[in-house]
Amino acid sequence: MASFAETVAASRRTFMLRLLVTLGSSANESVIASATTQGGFGQATRDDIRKDLDLLKARGCTTEEWFDNVVRVVTITERGEDAAHGRIDVAGVERSTWRR
Repeated sequence: MASFAETVAASRRTFMLRLLVTLGSSANESVIASATTQGGFGQATRDDIRKDLDLLKARGCTTEEWFDNVVRVVTITERGEDAAHGRIDVAGVERSTWRR
């Protein structure tokens, strides 16, 4: 059974994937962090956001591109879109019931 913190993190990652779908597939880390905080995950630190983005990349849900080694732009993959819509299960990501 997952801990409360793990459950919240999995939900937060699902929110991030949905956000990327809504934004048209890409956003920089700062936009994702701000939207995630405003989206009900205000307790998340910037380190939490970075770890979540790293996990999503490792699971094949996103890719990233760095500009000037400072700005990270994250893009959702087809796998990430499938997870955002609840069509597949991804370890560490809450099963989505979102339909869009």
